[in-house]
Amino acid sequence: MKVNGEHVRGSPFEVRFIPRQYRPVLSFGQKGSFAGMFINPWGLTVNEQGDILVTDRNNNRVQVFSSNKAFLRSFGTNGEEQGQFNQPTGIAFYNDKIIVVDRNNNRVQILSTQGGFLRHFGGEGSLDHQLKHPLGISVDSDGNLIVADQDNKLIKIFSQSGTFLRQIGTDGSFIRPFHCIQHDNYFIMSDKDDHCVKVFDREGKFLYRFGKKGGGDGEFNGPCCLSMNKAGHLLVCDSGNHRIQVFELSGTFITKFGAKGNEIGEFNIPTSIAVLNDGRIAISDYRNHRIQIFE
Repeated sequence: MKVNGEHVRGSPFEVRFIPRQYRPVLSFGQKGSFAGMFINPWGLTVNEQGDILVTDRNNNRVQVFSSNKAFLRSFGTNGEEQGQFNQPTGIAFYNDKIIVVDRNNNRVQILSTQGGFLRHFGGEGSLDHQLKHPLGISVDSDGNLIVADQDNKLIKIFSQSGTFLRQIGTDGSFIRPFHCIQHDNYFIMSDKDDHCVKVFDREGKFLYRFGKKGGGDGEFNGPCCLSMNKAGHLLVCDSGNHRIQVFELSGTFITKFGAKGNEIGEFNIPTSIAVLNDGRIAISDYRNHRIQIFE
């Protein structure tokens, strides 16, 4: 404790600090194909109104819910036509557009707020503008789309129109890139099969990594999607350890929550995470076929 830059000496007061705690407050969904039900929910994002958008992977659709879990609408069916999906994974929202990774169609689709098809980009292959089983997606501060191109082992950056801009990982530094987000001047990426998080500068230069395979604090078993909370901490879906871990951007471990199970507050492969407008955290509980919300 400092006052005017000087340590307080001889103070009779104690200041007690405890780690930030996360507690479950809401859960919704169960296995099935009716409205509001899921088969392996994967990606999560939040729109400007605070609605929660979920890629319902094995139902080949996107479902939209209010922040208090009320079902609003869904769109998408199985197929390869415009507006159809084959196992959608990552999802993002930007400027009244919904951006969905259509994994097994090897493309990204851009949709209206109601799910109407606008355009797509990608196509199966290894050229700069092509994709092979992409996974996570996010939007950087310039409005560009950051795609984890899984089987090409690259992070690729596209404009909103789908024009290829550049890529990270051409030196073979990734094993299975899963998700990449931008925070300040950093690109932060989860490499699922390397069991770590890797950090790059804005130009794509590697800076540092943290984590290794294991079940201890700061260790991972298949890290999946990432998010930054309102306090500027990095949240990582540590899927194989069935928990969420929280870090400083430097990689310093802060806290964790969750364990394997199907009770409230427990997980079976937490895959994606999003921070709601009020600071609560939504998590896709993949094999429990539900969404959980924590505060």
